[in-house]
Amino acid sequence: RHENTTVHLQLSDDSFTQVPLGFDFPFNGGIYSSVFVNRNGNLTFGAGDSDFSDSVHQFLNGPPRIGQLWDDLNPATGGAVYYQVGPGSITVTFDSVPEFYDNGANTFSITLRDDGSFTIEYGALSALDGLVGATEGGGAADPGESDMSADGPFPKAGTTYELFDSDDNDLSGLTLEFNQ
Repeated sequence: RHENTTVHLQLSDDSFTQVPLGFDFPFNGGIYSSVFVNRNGNLTFGAGDSDFSDSVHQFLNGPPRIGQLWDDLNPATGGAVYYQVGPGSITVTFDSVPEFYDNGANTFSITLRDDGSFTIEYGALSALDGLVGATEGGGAADPGESDMSADGPFPKAGTTYELFDSDDNDLSGLTLEFNQ
């Protein structure tokens, strides 16, 4: 694999695929050499996850996870999901991906770095709901919601999240840094 090569992922409804990082990524007490890109707008470590429910309970109790926009997304009907590997980093992009029952488009990317820090960048989002944040999973304690658009930078370990419900997703055009 050549660095800075774009690799397109074919993700069907509620699917995931394992992607080699090309470096070791320290995340919440583990060291990972690959990541699972889940069709529903999140990355998991150690296991893939096809759950589209974007619930706080699943977030806290599932595998270690970074939710860029965990929602019922469907790249099989529009948009694209791809990744690029650079020196000591990987960027996974969801480009104009609609929600399952919607014709909208959601664009966001996440860059993981070999020091364990990561950045989520948002383009235009049509989704009004979803869960955003990071957790060690496995039964993590619930610290309560953060205001992802106002707080930050965020810790790269532990659990930090915001659950957007019907109309309060305000992340379009923002960048979230997890580097503390």
